[in-house]
Amino acid sequence: MTDLDAALDALREHPGVEHVLVLGSDGLLIQHAGEGALDAETVSAMVPGLASAASALGAATGLGAAETMVVRLEAGVALATVLSGDVLLAVLLREGVGFAPLLRDLSARRPALAALV
Repeated sequence: MTDLDAALDALREHPGVEHVLVLGSDGLLIQHAGEGALDAETVSAMVPGLASAASALGAATGLGAAETMVVRLEAGVALATVLSGDVLLAVLLREGVGFAPLLRDLSARRPALAALV
């Protein structure tokens, strides 16, 4: 198991986390940890558009670049965070699970995760 695999598995230990994806800013999947049905490559291709829209919103409002995006979906929550200019991380959670501890953990681990990719 690589250090990146171990770091993604640690994120998956948070309640409700079903999938963790590391992807390039071009949308290409780098690493996926998760169980169950998911077209990880398609999901990875969509995340940079979300990050781009959030950063455009930040620029338009004068609040700066987007670091973490949260999207509440019908059956769960999708989180995306910028690890570096070239790498993003996405986390998919099932519905009904609080994710504030996960957000704090992602914020604290961001530099270490970026160094692993």
